[in-house]
Parts: sequence; structure tokens; C-alpha cells
Amino acid sequence: MLSAIHASLIETIRVSDEMSDGKIDKPALRWNKIREYLKMYGYIMNADVRNLCGVSAATENWILASLIAEGRLQKDQKNSHWIYRINPHEE
Repeated sequence: MLSAIHASLIETIRVSDEMSDGKIDKPALRWNKIREYLKMYGYIMNADVRNLCGVSAATENWILASLIAEGRLQKDQKNSHWIYRINPHEE
């Protein structure tokens, strides 16, 4: 778990260094955190997104719905729970 947090922090720093105007692009930061998590674990669940991004259940649902609509994630079921994986066309 600590390695996931470390990787997320490193990616956040990298992304913030790339932003020259100082504005924070929250969707990009959240996508980077989720993508790094998915690289390590293969799938992510709703509660993982809430914990990883520090958001409410409503915001977590909005984030996941947006990523599905953009074609970045695909929604599947595992043991009667919703899971999300990187869309094979995204990789």
C-alpha cells in the first residue's frame, strides 16, 4: 500500500511540475492516480477511488462515469461487485 501511495505522490509531483500556469487540473491528477493504481492491481473498485482521490461517493461515481464516457475505463463485474479496468483500446 505504501508503494501505491509513493507512486501516486511521485506522479502528482511530475504532473504539477508540467503545469506552467500554476492551475491544478484535478481530473488529470485523479486519472493519473487511478491509472497508477490500475497498473499495480489490474482493477479498481468504487471504494478504492474514494480513498485514493479523497472524494465523496457522489464525486467518485462522477469520476468513474466520466472516465467510462471518455473511453479510458471499462466497467465489469467480479463477485457481484463493480470493478473498473483500463479500456484495452486506451493502452
